[in-house]
Amino acid sequence: MENLGFSKDKYVFSSMPSMFLIGDTAEDIRKKQISLFINELSSYNVLLKDLVNFPIKEADRNIALNIAYYIASDEDLLRIINEKRALPIAKISKLTRIKSEIINKFRDYIIAYCIIITNSNYKFIQDYLRIKLKEDNQVVSISSKNQQLYKGIVIKAFKNSAYILTSKGEFLKIKTSNRSKVGDVCEGKEKKGIRGYKIHISILLFILILIGSGITIEYRTTQSIIVIETTSNIKIHINKFNKVIYAYSPTDKGKELIGNIDVLNKDVDEAISEIFEYALDNEMLDLSRKTLITINGQALKYGELTKTNKFIYEHNIPIAINNAGNQQKLPKYSTEDSK
Repeated sequence: MENLGFSKDKYVFSSMPSMFLIGDTAEDIRKKQISLFINELSSYNVLLKDLVNFPIKEADRNIALNIAYYIASDEDLLRIINEKRALPIAKISKLTRIKSEIINKFRDYIIAYCIIITNSNYKFIQDYLRIKLKEDNQVVSISSKNQQLYKGIVIKAFKNSAYILTSKGEFLKIKTSNRSKVGDVCEGKEKKGIRGYKIHISILLFILILIGSGITIEYRTTQSIIVIETTSNIKIHINKFNKVIYAYSPTDKGKELIGNIDVLNKDVDEAISEIFEYALDNEMLDLSRKTLITINGQALKYGELTKTNKFIYEHNIPIAINNAGNQQKLPKYSTEDSK
């Protein structure tokens, strides 16, 4: 063909009825042509599932179609593509003045359309596609936001679904009531994968991120600071969930205690109990006097330190508690509490 220059609006897909021959012979020919078409797509490293999973809009399909026709009209360009089994994107971009990024984005569709329109072996597929000159008054808009059903030639069949090629150049996966056959014309609702719900998923992820950020901020916010006056003061920060989010001691021995028992993210009761256990085992408690526990900020609820209470009772450790300015004793421990 003689190259007469590129126009991205010369050809469009229309919604005019497609030609479709019926009969066993026609079905066999269509099936063979579809098989050849899929194999040829593979030789260009184009996968059918990618055409289905990465659909492009109507306007973009029309651009891809016009690029395919432009390639078909340029013998040298078509020869390069057939020999290298790849699109010379930079060259096509220069000739058509369409950005390389756009050509790369439409690559698979351009190749698919180019294969169909340039190969007489795909006559049945060519006849099924409804392609018209844009200035043709008979061209009908194919946009339909309310469209529920899609109709096309089955190019791959599954148990209750199928990949189809519509007359409008769409590669879709639709739901079917029963197993269809390759080469049949089939109609059904689009079967969307995860990508079909990417907007919904994005919104959900955004909400989850906001919620997660809020929880993270709350988790890292100190509600109470507890100081345990062993021979080395141990300071722990508690959040609203009663978890330890920070631990500190000014002395080496205190730092060693914190490093050995690792109280971070533990429940406040478990953390204090383990601090006392380590302190007792490592002679960090003066049992001749009361060990002071000071809670600054939000007071701890009465009876919250059950494990600590049990350990202190069983080892006769004298303590005093200043719970946010109020002197407080631990509840009287009974062996019944441990049962």
